[in-house]
Amino acid sequence: MGAVSSADGFIFTPMIKCFYFSLLVAAFACDARPTPHVESTVKALATALKDNYIYEDKAEQMSEHLLKRLKEGKFDGEMTDEQLANLLHQEVRSVVDDKHLRIWLGSQGRSSSNRREVPSFPNGFGKAKILFDRVGYLDITGFYNPGSGFRADLTEQMTILSRAKAVILDLRNNGGGSPDAVQLISSYFFDRSKPVHLNTLYFRNRDSSTDFYTLQDIEGPDLSSKSLVILTSDYTFSAAEEFTYNMQSLKRATIVGETTGGGAHPVNRYTISEGIVAIIPVGRAINPITKTNWEAVGIKPDVEVDEESALDKAIELLSGS
Repeated sequence: MGAVSSADGFIFTPMIKCFYFSLLVAAFACDARPTPHVESTVKALATALKDNYIYEDKAEQMSEHLLKRLKEGKFDGEMTDEQLANLLHQEVRSVVDDKHLRIWLGSQGRSSSNRREVPSFPNGFGKAKILFDRVGYLDITGFYNPGSGFRADLTEQMTILSRAKAVILDLRNNGGGSPDAVQLISSYFFDRSKPVHLNTLYFRNRDSSTDFYTLQDIEGPDLSSKSLVILTSDYTFSAAEEFTYNMQSLKRATIVGETTGGGAHPVNRYTISEGIVAIIPVGRAINPITKTNWEAVGIKPDVEVDEESALDKAIELLSGS
């Protein structure tokens, strides 16, 4: 193709056209660089992961991956905090598929991918009931930090359950919570004359461990002689899994339902930038009997049924006992 004249008589040869095209590409490339906010946020997350994630080798892998992707242009161009949070979440989870590891907008309460409609109880548990054939039932949707109101309410519910011949604890809608609540609720189901080792949590960022034993000085009835069934689903997660795993390992309960979600890492919340936070696993559970935990694999029930059938199955198992 030959030269082309513009309206003002300027001659565009193929060489000149290539030159101007190159300038446009270069200008676009400059505009597409990450903004200072995006770049600082990516680097801050890389550092937070490297310094705090429970497994040092995986922490290094995630940190290096983020910095590499930043250099490759994955974070180039303008983006909202929501877009950036979603992209960061995808990138770190592509390296380590830890369900506790989450990158959120600062305004988010919890991951939308892990939500379901659950009953709302002031202290994380409903009102205890006596079902068919004197089977007690309590729905626990969260292991809340056990303050004074929590403890008083729990004592009331446990007193009701003490009238039953056997107990069902429903954790099918329980996404987790406090290990202190796990410890307290567990303590009602063991002989209080001697402490029982339930679990140990090891924390990499402070290189220390915390042991959890059943409590001897608690209010309310002793339910150690009651048969116990725990209901689970694939939503049952984190502290709810700790409770389930502890009881299964100690052969204190029969687990009925579905394999649980598979999250055994306690977390800390880190502010990465003004609009973005990271939920980073900083510890891991170490069961005193199995010497391991349920991370990534979940807890396989003793009696496996779909979650909708779990309550009926548990009542069937306990009837006549």
